[in-house]
Amino acid sequence: MAKYKITVALLCGAGFTSLVALLIRVLLPFSLLLFPGGILAHFTVRSDDFGPPLLVLAANVLLYSAAAYAGISFLYGGIAVQKMRLAALRLVLPVAILVGLACIPAVDPLWPRGMTKLAEQEKALQDALPVGMSVKGARNVLNSKRIQFQEQDEKSPEIVLQRQDKTITAAVGDRVISARLETEASQFPCGYDIEVVLLFGPDQQMKDQYVHRLRLCP
Repeated sequence: MAKYKITVALLCGAGFTSLVALLIRVLLPFSLLLFPGGILAHFTVRSDDFGPPLLVLAANVLLYSAAAYAGISFLYGGIAVQKMRLAALRLVLPVAILVGLACIPAVDPLWPRGMTKLAEQEKALQDALPVGMSVKGARNVLNSKRIQFQEQDEKSPEIVLQRQDKTITAAVGDRVISARLETEASQFPCGYDIEVVLLFGPDQQMKDQYVHRLRLCP
């Protein structure tokens, strides 16, 4: 009897977790139901984001399977073995379909999208906008890539960029070109843009630059 309870509980946990993951595409609040496993996955691998999709799914399957087992034991402790076995058999196919769909990156929003292309775009822009380039050359690069940008001449010393890994301070007479390139890259629950900040001295030559991905989270 116990093995059928465990089987049904695992199927319920896997089916529920997969269904919730798929429903995130329709309603983002469903993602709250995956946070228990997401927190466990986050601290397991010490990642900066929600956690690896498979690990997040597996952690939630274990948590919800345990909850399902407790519920089954409490509500259906005296159910016949045959009925529990039949319930397990009936759950196999629909759960297998849900789990299969949840493991397809194009269907399940938990999976990262466009991250390889993001890294390529980021590297290409960094290489195309090296320190020492002229203002005119930087404008030509940004225009050729159809990136809208803003220019500003600094009237006083000012911090024009402050990130965890970089700070850029402009002096009087410096020129700053800034832009943000929207991308389709995402890693649940965040999306990514590429932030561009270029600092030019009075001689019109670039003396500092920042071209890196910018994580945008709800």
